[in-house]
This record gives sequence, C-alpha cells and structure tokens, in this order.
Amino acid sequence: MPETGLGDPQATLRIYLNNRPAAGHFSSPETILPLAVGDIAFIVAETGNHWRKIFNVFAKLMWELTPQLADDYASWQAYRDQALLQKNSQVALCFGPPGEERASGQRIFMGKQFATDSGFFSTPGAQWLDNSFAINDAGDIVSPYFDYRQLSDERIRRLTGILNRS
Repeated sequence: MPETGLGDPQATLRIYLNNRPAAGHFSSPETILPLAVGDIAFIVAETGNHWRKIFNVFAKLMWELTPQLADDYASWQAYRDQALLQKNSQVALCFGPPGEERASGQRIFMGKQFATDSGFFSTPGAQWLDNSFAINDAGDIVSPYFDYRQLSDERIRRLTGILNRS
C-alpha cells in the first residue's frame, strides 16, 4: 500500500502521524499530495486550531533545520504559507505508519503512542535519548506531537540537533 499524505512525493524528510485533516480531498489522498499556496489556510479554516498548530510547528522546525530558508522567505510564517508541503519542498506529512517499502531520507514519528502502535520500538536499536525523543539504528526518530506545549521551541532545537546528527 503506498504512503498517503500531504507534501512532496520525493520528500527527504517524512513526518508520520496517526490522523488526517477532515478537509475536502485532503482527508483521503491516494498518495502524497503536494499542496498549493492557500491550501494550508483552507485546511486550517476547515479544521481549526489542531491543524494550525501542526503546520506552525512543522514550519518552525523547518526554519530551524534549514537556515537558508531565510534567504527566500521573510519568516517561518511566510515559508509555511508559500512553500511548506508543496512540490519540491522536500518534506511530507504522512498519514499512518510508514509503508513496507522504505522511502529514502529521514523519518519522524509524531507522538510516543503512535510510534509504539507503529512498531517503532521493535526496530533494531530503538532507544530513548531522553523523555521526549527516541531513535533507532535506521535513524528514525520519535518526537513529541507537533503542538506548542509538547514540541516547544526548545524541543524544536533539540530535534534539529538530533536530525543533524542522524
């Protein structure tokens, strides 16, 4: 079964979560669906604060992880609205656990319970780095859920450091 979600089908960073936005055709894509300018605003308008937080935290993570984004965008908000999860963005938000065929690049499982349910902790070398983050031998990472309280700015910086080392 192919992976489904939002973003760049050729993503080098894939974030996996156990829910999807209840917003038109974005709720049930058949593959990784690239967004267009305005799609994030539409999804947030249709679904509310929960998805706004996910997109904001994702954009803040990418802003921290990729400092050169500041060359093209005035702020993480501008990056979110103009490029996040679009074609050639190199990032994807995938619905459900990873497919059987491993996509290349880095993978983050959003939330401890989702990672546990997805079998993350039965993978070789799976171990907790601290109370918030885990990693396995393949370099896959468990992160707190993309919410301001769970993945604070301080934890975003910690996740960036983990990603840069794996």
